[in-house]
Amino acid sequence: MPLKVYRARSMTDALAEVKKDLGADAVILHTRSYKSPGILGLGSRNMFEITATNDQPELAKRPERKALRAAPERPTTATPAARQLSGAVAARAYAGAGSSGGGTALAEPPAKAEPFKPEGPRPKLVREPAFEPPRVMSVADSRQDKVVAAPVGPGIEDELLSIKRMLGRVLATSSQSASSRQGSMPDALFEHYLALTEQSVASEIADEIVGRVRDELSAAELADEEIVRETMLRQIAKLVPTAGDSPLPRRPADGRPLTIALIGPTGVGKTTTLAKLAAVAKLRHGRSVGLVTTDTYRIAAVEQLRTYADIIGLPLKVVASPGEMRGALESLEHCDVILIDTAGRSQHDGERLDDLRAYLDEADPHETHLVLSTTSAESVMLRAAERFARLGPNRLILTKLDEAVNFGVLLSITRNAEIKLSYVTTGQEVPDHIEAGKPDRISRLILCGPQA
Repeated sequence: MPLKVYRARSMTDALAEVKKDLGADAVILHTRSYKSPGILGLGSRNMFEITATNDQPELAKRPERKALRAAPERPTTATPAARQLSGAVAARAYAGAGSSGGGTALAEPPAKAEPFKPEGPRPKLVREPAFEPPRVMSVADSRQDKVVAAPVGPGIEDELLSIKRMLGRVLATSSQSASSRQGSMPDALFEHYLALTEQSVASEIADEIVGRVRDELSAAELADEEIVRETMLRQIAKLVPTAGDSPLPRRPADGRPLTIALIGPTGVGKTTTLAKLAAVAKLRHGRSVGLVTTDTYRIAAVEQLRTYADIIGLPLKVVASPGEMRGALESLEHCDVILIDTAGRSQHDGERLDDLRAYLDEADPHETHLVLSTTSAESVMLRAAERFARLGPNRLILTKLDEAVNFGVLLSITRNAEIKLSYVTTGQEVPDHIEAGKPDRISRLILCGPQA
């Protein structure tokens, strides 16, 4: 039975193609609707697919079905020969029970069972009637508001009614999408809009960027792909607040060492990021650096940071309680920069977050950097930023960009967290795989993906 697949922008067009190719008696075997890959929002395209054939199912065409239906029913009463056979079998069973060791016979068997001799002709075997498949809806039937009844079990009518309602909703959605495409954007702008959606930029942010570009450029400029690309990059960069990359000051205005604390959920890479910042401050900016860690909960956390400190040649202080924080900071007053590593805390654990606040209150850092991993889901990152906001972070560090699936989350996080992006990390090497957060760099990642 040859099958053919027809695809079109609407169910009506697909049915028309089926009827045109196979005729009004074509048999529809399957229908479905789907979205073409990579197209969302204004560019979404609902497609409809019909699998059909011009041949009837093989089961319905076999000629022997009539003969099977006309065959007599299977006899239900036993023949004399069958009754005689049953008696012989029962006799042998009773005899065996009576002769077993210590057993008691259930009944007196006959003295001698007669051998079985069939009487009369052997009855003919009759096959059960084969299952007859229900009739499949044809193209002509699909034009009408009726469903062909199928001689099968209960529940099929409800299932067919559910399918009919689903097709109605699909057709309604298709008409809405068609009307939204009437004001389609220029090709060059639309291609970059698709690039944003492929990077999982939120639809409302992508629409805002496209709207700004459309308002800024003339019709002739919107037709130039290079101009559109540069304008898109510029508009994306405006949505990324950054802290800049000015050199670290030797001493803030209050005369204390520049004190920076890193906070965030577990497993986002705070300790490795702290080691990178320490190496950058000492090796690239020539600052004297001291390290403080409060992460006495995680196994080998202190040893990990101590290894970094020994390699770079930095003093390290371990603080086990908030009361020890000030003494540790006073012992490092000769340093230009003090970096504080804190234990990872779940954004759902309010009690642990309050403990972390006690450490920060004692340290009174000039900068508190919230560290988030770009490998986490956007909803998880947004929830963490919301919960850690109670600790007053004023900087944001995004880690593991080399492992991120897409970069659209950078826009959502920097915009919703309402704090400036300070650094991003792109690997595990110390100190190379860290860089200051720059709007133009982030915009290229978002628009062009990993190849940027």
